[in-house]
Amino acid sequence: MNKKIILLCTACALMAMSCKRVSVDFTYSPTQPRAGQVVSFTNKSSAGEKWAWNFGDNSTSVSKNPNKVYKKPGEYLVTLMVDSAKYNTASYTITVYDTVPTFVASSESIFHCQDVTFTANIYNPFNYPLSYQWHISDNCVLTSGHLTNRSITVYFKSPTAKDSVQLTIQQGDNEYPVITRYYPIYETLAPAIVMNDQKDTWRQRIIHDRLDTVRRSQEEEDILYLSATTDTMVHFNGRDFYASKMQDIFPTQPIHRLQIDAMAQKWYITTDEGLFVANFNGQYLTQIDANAIGALYVDAPRNMLYWATPEGLKAMALIKSKNNLFSTTPILYNSIRDIDRIVVNPNHR
Repeated sequence: MNKKIILLCTACALMAMSCKRVSVDFTYSPTQPRAGQVVSFTNKSSAGEKWAWNFGDNSTSVSKNPNKVYKKPGEYLVTLMVDSAKYNTASYTITVYDTVPTFVASSESIFHCQDVTFTANIYNPFNYPLSYQWHISDNCVLTSGHLTNRSITVYFKSPTAKDSVQLTIQQGDNEYPVITRYYPIYETLAPAIVMNDQKDTWRQRIIHDRLDTVRRSQEEEDILYLSATTDTMVHFNGRDFYASKMQDIFPTQPIHRLQIDAMAQKWYITTDEGLFVANFNGQYLTQIDANAIGALYVDAPRNMLYWATPEGLKAMALIKSKNNLFSTTPILYNSIRDIDRIVVNPNHR
């Protein structure tokens, strides 16, 4: 019996030792390495027998204190794992500088209407004062930071074969030549708003909260989506509701177009007096836009409402509503006039 107790205690002690977490840490030298320079990593972990280094450029090492040479400037996330345990890890971002000032993009491939961050790198071991001045094209929109910061975040409004970003850096009294980088801006594929006016079919992609450029569409798929939708009749709960026969629900409003949000149980209608929203039972009839002129579309999956006005297509997020009073503000999406029909093509094209 005593032997069993001793064995059990020994096993528990071994398990406790095996589950003990290791304090993992490391340092590297020099702290401002340049491309092509040897970087020495020193393991400061409290214990461990196995080491797994990931240097952030698809290279690895199992040495306790490895050396590494980075061929290109940039920021690299270095991770050390001890004893093959995911919870025994430490990570630091190391900036590798060029022998001359440069800047890098946060993504190798840049797509229009998607954020990309540009960051300047300059070797400055003596901590001279630094100033930055970025220059971006008319196709480029600043979304974070200032043009005098070390880093800026931007997006490009339209795809193009080549767009430029420029940077001037001054280090102390020394101003370096302007750095210019050229990037192809690839097209982002996304769902699109499709519209008909009296002459053409138009499409405008929905890319996050960005307004893509509106373009004429010759795509058969867009035309099929338009022909399959209607805003003069809605089939719901086994019944067909026609705009012209809704006067029993809205006796004071001659209805021209209608859409529903089945999840929220709301009608959206256009009348001679503009765009309105109301509950299915007709309560809380509320005007959204007095200038709405007809076509409308409820994009329930994205909680968006689109409608035609004399100025063009407007849109509003269908959130933050109390008694059909929305706190969101309508946005003019484009200047297409005389819109007769609206639909969303959900396919990424």
